Amino acid sequence: MKISRNLIINCTMSLLDKGSFLIIGLLLLITSSCEQDENIINVNVEGVTNTSYIEFNLPTSEIFIDSLRTDDSDFILVGDYEDPLLGTLAAEAYFELKYDSGAVIADTLSLDSVVFMLKIEDQLMKDALAIFNIDIYTLSDTLFSEAIYLANKKLSLDKKVQGVTENIYQTDSLLTFSGVEFGRYFYGDIKRLESVDLYNYSNNFSFVPASENEAFVSFDFASDESKVLVYSRDPNDSLFITQFKFSNLHFTQLNRDKSNTDLAGISNLDSLHFADVFTIINPLHGLFTVLDFSEVILFMDQSENFIINSAELEVGLTEASIDPIERVNFFTFNEVGGINGNAFASLDRLTQGSLNYVEIFNQAANDFLLSEESFISGAGAFSPVISEVSELTYNSMITLSLEDQYLRKTFLENDYFEKLVMIAEDRLTLNQSFVERGSVTVKIYYTKVN
Repeated sequence: MKISRNLIINCTMSLLDKGSFLIIGLLLLITSSCEQDENIINVNVEGVTNTSYIEFNLPTSEIFIDSLRTDDSDFILVGDYEDPLLGTLAAEAYFELKYDSGAVIADTLSLDSVVFMLKIEDQLMKDALAIFNIDIYTLSDTLFSEAIYLANKKLSLDKKVQGVTENIYQTDSLLTFSGVEFGRYFYGDIKRLESVDLYNYSNNFSFVPASENEAFVSFDFASDESKVLVYSRDPNDSLFITQFKFSNLHFTQLNRDKSNTDLAGISNLDSLHFADVFTIINPLHGLFTVLDFSEVILFMDQSENFIINSAELEVGLTEASIDPIERVNFFTFNEVGGINGNAFASLDRLTQGSLNYVEIFNQAANDFLLSEESFISGAGAFSPVISEVSELTYNSMITLSLEDQYLRKTFLENDYFEKLVMIAEDRLTLNQSFVERGSVTVKIYYTKVN
């Protein structure tokens, strides 16, 4: 197992003139990070090392962020929902519809029917049954694959092509409805195309909540069950089916109204104190928990000649977290922009080879906590820490990420992060977590080099 060449290059260039204890320190980092066995962690070499343990209890707070990405999720949200404590939500979705398979729609064919099938991931509603009212619009704007779309981005609507009214039960897993009016517009658009053009066909539409809507629904556009089927007939009454799918080019715009709650007047990037016993992670309402690492950073800043053998971050949740967020990341808090995320937004382009690895690696180290695998060459991974909830606890090993911070400060004079923001990996999840105050700890085994 090897530490990433980029980490070694960044550090070793400065190690050469920093004294022999730093060479020993780097070797201990490599050894201890590759073997996390507790017996190894606690080994002391008499006269050379002094291994100790320290634990920090991190203060927590909340921040309101109204401008996170929603274009990198498999899901879209549509509808309205009112939470008496957190405010009112309205979501509209913008998406691209593309030809997938089936019959080429020739001049000899005529429209029979259109059926929408949408895989339901989750829903919010006051009762077991709700009326789902939405309108389907064409867009004046065009969706671009290279663009980044945030939750507060609203696109211009063009023409309403259909209204939809359906009953939704909490137990439903698939919404199916007729697209007759949509079909009249859509069929005319695609019937004039040659077969080659049809194979490359795409168009942009929007789902917008209509008046008297009672449901807030999450649809899984990546599911094979989500599709639009166009049925055509020829003069002999033979039936032909053409299938269209939702591409990965889509996003959700969220309108968050907190005017009738205790959060009235809050604006983007404002910090808040919602409750004495917990903090919130609720992506729908833009509320995220902030972890204060200042005591950990002070300890690292005041320590000399030491190596972090093991560092563990543990976040406890209250019993009120009935449907907790499954996976979270830890982003660096930025007083101006809320969180840093440039590298995170560029990871897909990095894997495609269009960005410089070293530059993105260094940027990522400043943007969020990197996973342990990101520091290991040959692992093929470059990603933020993903902490999965288990028994109302998020638990993450952050050894190499903290050690990297220490080395960058020592040798490159980079500033430490002081706060991290817990961001749901899926920023369109309908779940929420309540972080228990006083339950967030960082546990560090470290070795002093004499």
